[in-house]
Amino acid sequence: MDVKVAKEVKAVTMGIPIFDAVVIVLLMMISKFSMPMLIGIIFGSVIAILNFRLLALSLEKAVDLPPGKAQAYTGVRYMIRLTITAAALIVSIKNPNLHIIGTAIGLISTQVVIFVKTLITSKFKRKEV
Repeated sequence: MDVKVAKEVKAVTMGIPIFDAVVIVLLMMISKFSMPMLIGIIFGSVIAILNFRLLALSLEKAVDLPPGKAQAYTGVRYMIRLTITAAALIVSIKNPNLHIIGTAIGLISTQVVIFVKTLITSKFKRKEV
């Protein structure tokens, strides 16, 4: 994996447990915390990290392919990631030890971390004219 991509994947991966901790504290404050919720958040976060890593790997490989093959390759890889996400949600629905909302929170953790990271870096980055 490219050094810059690996660094970005690592930064997002390290931000996900921080996001999870913030969510857990907020849930405790509003008295909605439970063990199935915690397990759901962790389960969803692990799946989100897996999907993000798979995305990075597939995009890195797609860059080296011709346009038609790259489009087909990324489409197939997208369906694989979508299937993994759907399977995680189905497992969460069927398993009483997992809370579906917790799993959903964990699954969106990647997007939230990327958004917050971008927001923070744009605020502290010097604006060029």
